[in-house]
Amino acid sequence: MRSVIWAGLCAVACCLPLAAQTTEESKEDVSAREEYFWAQRSYPSTVRPYEQMQRAFTRTASQLQARFSISVSSGVPGGWRSLGPNGIFGADNGFFSSGPMLDAGRVTAVAPSPAGGALFIGTASGGVWRSSSGGYWIPLTDSQCNLTIGAVTVDAADPNVVYAGTGEYNVNSWGCGILRSIDGGTSWAQLGASSFRVTLGGQPNGSAAFAKILVSRPAGGTVSNTVLLGATNVGVYRSQDGGTTWSFILSGASASLVAHPTRPGVVFAGNSDNFTASRRGLYKSVDNGASWALLPQLPGIDVSNIRRIELATTAAAPDLVYALVGGTDSKLLGIFLWDDAAGTWKKLSAGGLYTGNSRGDFGAQAWYDLAIAIDPRDANRVYVAGVRAFRSTDGGATFNPMGMEIHCDWHVIGIDPLNPDILYAGTDGGAFVSTDRGDTWASRNAGLTITQYYPGISASPSGSTIMGGAQDLGTHFFTGSTYWNGFLGGDGGYTAINYDNPAVRYAETQWLASGPNLVRFDAVSASSRVAGIGTSDRHAFIPPYVMDPIFSATLYFGTHRLYKTVNEGGSWAPISFDLSRGSGYITTIAVAKSDPGTIYVGSSDGMVSVTRDGGVTFIPSTNGLPNRWVTHIAVDPADATHALLTVSGFASGHVFETKNAGVVWTDISAGLADAPTNAVAFVPGVGIMVGTDVGVFQAPSPGAAWINGPAGIPNVIVYDLIYAPGANLLLAGTYGRGMFAYTVGGETPVLRGDVNADATVDAFDALLIQQSLIGILPAGTAIYPRGDADCNQMIQTADAVFVLRSAVGLASPGICVNTVK
Repeated sequence: MRSVIWAGLCAVACCLPLAAQTTEESKEDVSAREEYFWAQRSYPSTVRPYEQMQRAFTRTASQLQARFSISVSSGVPGGWRSLGPNGIFGADNGFFSSGPMLDAGRVTAVAPSPAGGALFIGTASGGVWRSSSGGYWIPLTDSQCNLTIGAVTVDAADPNVVYAGTGEYNVNSWGCGILRSIDGGTSWAQLGASSFRVTLGGQPNGSAAFAKILVSRPAGGTVSNTVLLGATNVGVYRSQDGGTTWSFILSGASASLVAHPTRPGVVFAGNSDNFTASRRGLYKSVDNGASWALLPQLPGIDVSNIRRIELATTAAAPDLVYALVGGTDSKLLGIFLWDDAAGTWKKLSAGGLYTGNSRGDFGAQAWYDLAIAIDPRDANRVYVAGVRAFRSTDGGATFNPMGMEIHCDWHVIGIDPLNPDILYAGTDGGAFVSTDRGDTWASRNAGLTITQYYPGISASPSGSTIMGGAQDLGTHFFTGSTYWNGFLGGDGGYTAINYDNPAVRYAETQWLASGPNLVRFDAVSASSRVAGIGTSDRHAFIPPYVMDPIFSATLYFGTHRLYKTVNEGGSWAPISFDLSRGSGYITTIAVAKSDPGTIYVGSSDGMVSVTRDGGVTFIPSTNGLPNRWVTHIAVDPADATHALLTVSGFASGHVFETKNAGVVWTDISAGLADAPTNAVAFVPGVGIMVGTDVGVFQAPSPGAAWINGPAGIPNVIVYDLIYAPGANLLLAGTYGRGMFAYTVGGETPVLRGDVNADATVDAFDALLIQQSLIGILPAGTAIYPRGDADCNQMIQTADAVFVLRSAVGLASPGICVNTVK
C-alpha cells in the first residue's frame, strides 16, 4: 500500500505549478562561495583554520556518540526533529534545479553495492547515506568526526565493508581520516586519525581531503590484510593492513585512482601537484601502489596548465587509461588516452563539449566538477561531465549532451557493477539514476536530507511557513510537508516573510556580476527589487537582508553601507556611510522590536555600529569586542538597549552582551566551545541559545553556565537560529542536514492521526497528510504533531497508511495512531 500511495503522491507533485524565475540569470561563483565560508572563520588571519575545525568537530563527535544513535533523522524525543527538506521541488528545469523532479544537495560520491540492492553515497556536509533496492535513504554517519565526505567505496569481496574518505577534494576542505564499516554502515571506526595530518609552515593544518579510495583484498584475505589506496588533495596514501597503519607514498594533489581491470596490482593515479608543475601527469604502479613512476607527458599541453586529472578504465579495453584533464583556467584541457601496452598517448578530438551555450556546454569549473566513466562492455561508450554531462559512442571523437533535465555541476558518474546500463550521478542537486545508459534520468533524492542552508532563514509568526536559502539550490519554503518548494535558483541567501501577509516573501541569490539580486514573491509573481542599491559597493557573497519587526513594508539590506526601503523594495536608499573598518562589508543587521529606530550592524572586519535614531547617526560600538567577523546580532524583544552578538573564528570569546546599546560589550562565552559561533536567539522559557559550527548550546540567562542544547542535531554546522513565537518553535538551519525544529517546553499531547482536530481519525485525515506531502495543505492546517501517526517526529507517507488502517479498523501494533501522545 505504501508504494501505491507514494506513486500517487509523485504523480500529483509533478503537476504542481512552480513560480518561474523572472529576474536575471544567476551565475554560479564557486570560488566566491568557498571564500565566503572560509573568510569568516579565518579573519583576521588569511590562513584557513583547518586544524582548529578538525579538532572542534572531532571533539563534538565523541560527545554526540554518547548522546544518541548514529542516525537522528527520526528525531529525538523531547529534542530536535528534522523538517527536511526530504527533497525540493525546484523552480528551474535542468540547471539550478531538476524540476519537476526532486533535488536535495551536493553528492560527491556514489558506490553501488557489488552484491546489488544497496546504494551508498557521500555528501558535501551531510555524511554517508544508504538506500536499499531503490527505497528510502538512511543517514549513517550523523555522529561521526566529519560529515564532509569526498569518497565512498564498497569492498567487492565483502559488500558489508564500506570505506568513506572524509574531507571533500572538490572544495579543498578538511577531513578526519577514513571511516570504515564492517556491517554495511551500521557502525563505523575512524582510521588514520593521525596519518593524514597536514602541516603548513611546520604547524598542524588539519587533515587531507579525499577524492577516491581503492580497495584491493587478496584472494582469501580479510579486512586486516586488505590494501587500501587513498587519493587526496595532498597526495596518495597506502595501507596494507586494512587501514590500521598508513604510508604517504605519492606527493601532489591526486583527484583520481583507477586499477587495471585484468592485471592485479597495476594502478594509475592522476596527479596535479600544486607546487611543482613537472610532477603533474599520469603515474603508474605495478606493486599495488607501493611505488610509482611518472609516465610520459600528456601530449600537446603545458603541464603548468594542469589543475585536475580524472581517470577511468574499462574491462572492454583493459590496457587503455582515459584521462579527463582540467586546466588552470578551469576549462577542459582535453581528453587523453594512454595505451599501456604500447606506451603511447593519444588526444581524443572530443567534439561537442563546448557549444557556446552557458547552460549547455561543459563549462569552466573543471577544478570543482569533473567526472569520467567508461562502459565496461564497450570502450567506445564514454561518459564525461563538468558543469554538464556528455556521452560519446565513438570512443570520444564526438560527444552529445546527457542528463540535461537534471541539476548541473556533476561530481561523479558511477556504473552499476551488475548492470552497466544503470548509471548513477552525483551533482550539486543530489543523486540521480539512469537505467538506459544515460538516455533518461530520474531523481533518487526522496528522503535525502542534505541541504546546505546559509544564514537568513525566516518563518511566519505561526511557524506554518518557513524559508531558507541554500548552496546552489536557491530558496525554498516549507508549509507542512517535508518536501519543500523552491522559487529562486542559484545560491540562495537571506529570506523574509511578511508577518502581516505571509503570502508575501522575500529572497535573494548570491551577488551577481551585475549587482544584488533581491526578489519579492507573492505566490502569483516574482519581481526584482534592487532599484537604488549601488552595484559597485563592497558586499558579502550572501549580503544580509532583513525585515523591520514593526513595519512589514520596511526592509534593510547591507553592502558596506546600510540600505533601507519603505515600499517593499520598490526603491532603496543608503542611510549610512561605510559601516566597516574600511575594507569589509556588513554581515548582520538587527532591528529592535521595541524601538525600530535602534539598529545594530556588524561587519566582516570586526566593526559594530549602532543607531538610535533610525540611521540619522551611527555610533561605533566595539568596546569589549574582539577583532573577528561578526556573524549575528539579536536584540531583546522587550529592551532595545539589550543585545547579544556572536563572532566567528577561534581563540577569542564568541558571544557578547550589551545592556547599554553597545556602549560596552561583555564576553559571556566562558564554558562555550571554542568554535565559530554563527547565530544567537532569545528563547522564552529557555534563556538564550546559540548555533555554532559544532552544534547548539544554551544558557538560562546571559552570563550563566552554558550547556548542550537539545539532542537531535548531527555533527553539522548550525548557521542560523530563529524563534517563531506563535508556535513556540525554535528553528535551526544547518549547512548539510537541512532544517530542524525544537518545540520549546515540549509538545502538548494530541490524538495522533486526527489532523483536522475533529476527535476522529478517518480517511480525510489521511488525505490531509497526503496533501501536506506534496505541498498543497489547506491554509491554516497544522500537520504536526497530529499527522505524525507513528510518533517518529516526522510526516511521511507511512503516516497516511497508518491513518487509513486505523480508519478501517485495522490494527498497527506498536504504532501510536489513534492514541493521545
